[in-house]
Amino acid sequence: MTVLVTKKSPRISLLKVFSAGLLGILFVFVLLSYFTFTRLLSFESTLTDVSDKSLPNLIRISQLYSQAATLLESTDILSNSSSNASKRLADKQLQTNLTNTSKAAKEIFENEFLDTQLSTIAMELVEFSSLIEERLQNKNNIELLKAQMYELNAQAIDLNNQNSSIWTLGFSQASVDVSRALNEKRLQRVRFLFGQLNKQLDELGVISAKGQDQAIKHQLTNQFKTLLFNENGMEALTIKSLRLEGRSIGRENFVHNLIKDYVAQLGFVTNQTEMSITDHVAASVIEMKKQTQLIRLVLIGGVVFLLVIVVLFQQRILRRISIFNQMVRNETQGFEYQTMLNGNDEITDLAEAFKEFTQTIEIQKQKLEHLSMSDGLTGIANRRALDTRLKHDLELSTRQKYSVSILLMDIDCFKLYNDNYGHSAGDECLKEVSKIICDSLHRDNDFVARYGGEEFICVLPNTGSKGAQDIATHILEKFKNVALPHKYSNVADYVTISIGIATSQPNQLLTPETIIKQADTALYVAKTTNKNSYSVYSPTEHLD
Repeated sequence: MTVLVTKKSPRISLLKVFSAGLLGILFVFVLLSYFTFTRLLSFESTLTDVSDKSLPNLIRISQLYSQAATLLESTDILSNSSSNASKRLADKQLQTNLTNTSKAAKEIFENEFLDTQLSTIAMELVEFSSLIEERLQNKNNIELLKAQMYELNAQAIDLNNQNSSIWTLGFSQASVDVSRALNEKRLQRVRFLFGQLNKQLDELGVISAKGQDQAIKHQLTNQFKTLLFNENGMEALTIKSLRLEGRSIGRENFVHNLIKDYVAQLGFVTNQTEMSITDHVAASVIEMKKQTQLIRLVLIGGVVFLLVIVVLFQQRILRRISIFNQMVRNETQGFEYQTMLNGNDEITDLAEAFKEFTQTIEIQKQKLEHLSMSDGLTGIANRRALDTRLKHDLELSTRQKYSVSILLMDIDCFKLYNDNYGHSAGDECLKEVSKIICDSLHRDNDFVARYGGEEFICVLPNTGSKGAQDIATHILEKFKNVALPHKYSNVADYVTISIGIATSQPNQLLTPETIIKQADTALYVAKTTNKNSYSVYSPTEHLD
């Protein structure tokens, strides 16, 4: 982290910068407000006239035009009514549209010709509605006769089960031909088809006189013929339906033409009104353009002034705040960075304070990290540091293909030392033992830690079993040469240690827990067989 803060320029407080900028903006705002207000007063009356009179009138005319146009849609709905219910709904919608159109027209225009046209449309729609009602009634009568025909056909089919198949087939064919005639839309064709049906029924009458059930077949044939050709039979109703359909189409076209003429008249009146309003508005717009020209010039000047203030604000404050923000983000994320921050104001004061603050935190962090990774009594590494270092060395040995050995050491008869010399003397003894072990190791990458209580451990990277034994021998000789007094020991009259050795080979990587367990097993052998010595773990000799 590198933070460079320069204060060569004279100090200018941010409060002064903000105050000057706000005053400038306020001045521009007041100036624009003054010119805008004085010019708006000149055409306020014009806008009021347009908004209160012309525009509402134009909107009402447009609504009337739209309302009149919907009469065509309502007429189509009435014409396509397939039931009495849909016809009633269409009639209701038509009456509503007519009422609304008439009311709106009287409010806007005083035109007798338009009123007469609308009255004519209303009368024609009444006639058209009656015609549609008659067409629906005729359609319902046809449907009733069809139902009766289907019932007769069902009775005829029942006779088929009693060996009257020829007559039954003829009867059913006649029913199908009736359906075809009912769906025909040309009058001449309908008459031809019903003529054919009359001949078919005559033939059925002859067939019905043969075979079984003559009376029933004769009766059904006569009923079918009556159903088709009496005064209100299917033939008469179908012909009537086609005639009503033709009259309905003609009446509908006539009503459509009346409505279109009315809408065209409304369009003409609407166009005249729009032209009048447009001319009035155009004159007002010309006046408004003259009035707003000066406002535009003042506004351009104000915008330029505001842009200058924004650029200065961005360069003087926002850019430097962004640099300071990046400093804080880089520091919190632990990135290395170098930052140059110019100026002599509150931002540079914050940057300097932040620099001092981060330096203080870094020092405290290092101290805390050292305390968390070292033993409070001896000053050497603790168990936590050991776990990290041993895992690292074992993983590194796998990649670089070398051995790692550890020495697990325990002070012999240390309980007797504590009991007789006291715990304070015991603590001093632990300090001296750790110093002797550290002095016995000459490589920078060798690692010593307090494992717990009176146990210590050495991690020896790139060291095989033979090298570890040499180092263990050297440590034992070092203790003998220093000869810390311990007259209560049952091993020697000085402090001695026992050592367990374990080695992780490149071809047989051990986990930290496994290698420590092996060293502990070897230590146990050294403690039980002959203290003040070392023992090397061997899988063939140390079985769990």
